[in-house]
Amino acid sequence: MMERKEFPIGILLFIIFIIVLDVAYLFYLIYYLMFVDGYLTTFLSFSIVSIVMWIDVLLTTLSLVLIPYGFIKRKNWARIYALVFLSWSAFGAIGYIVITGEKTIRFLLFVIYVLFVMYLLMSTVKKYFGKIPIAIVRSELKKEYKYGDYILYAKLVRLKTGKIQIIYFFSKKKPKSGSPTAFPYGFKVEVSKKSGLPYLKKDN
Repeated sequence: MMERKEFPIGILLFIIFIIVLDVAYLFYLIYYLMFVDGYLTTFLSFSIVSIVMWIDVLLTTLSLVLIPYGFIKRKNWARIYALVFLSWSAFGAIGYIVITGEKTIRFLLFVIYVLFVMYLLMSTVKKYFGKIPIAIVRSELKKEYKYGDYILYAKLVRLKTGKIQIIYFFSKKKPKSGSPTAFPYGFKVEVSKKSGLPYLKKDN
């Protein structure tokens, strides 16, 4: 049986934070490009400052789309991208403090970035993204299912995509891997016409 993965409130807050942060930064950038003398020239020049600015724009634009989508779909690559984005933003906040001397807002942002990085590294968040193995209920807790002389077993397999999936199979003898399990909800038993072996099929 697979563990149910709830939608943590922290994930929702993180998505909201990223959207608000990205939108605020893009409006801030547009304002400076339009109304601050020399900012557009710096932005379009080929220098270390302009390169950092372009990386900021690229990461911010991507995060505005990839992070909300990936987090809702429980994609672990979105969590990794968020870690990269937050780490870059944290270093950027420190660099801004060193260059300009402005501490209040940037230091607050730095603390928020670090807190969210720590949050994304928590085991509960990794579990949400499917990085904690799915549990099978042991036969001592639930009665095993029998079909004639066959016993129903369950085991975990890792697919080529990296996802972990549970499979069910019948066997008369104890297999090398797998545990006896109760009959799962949403399935029915059918018998192969060729081999005569029972198997589970999803009940439509």
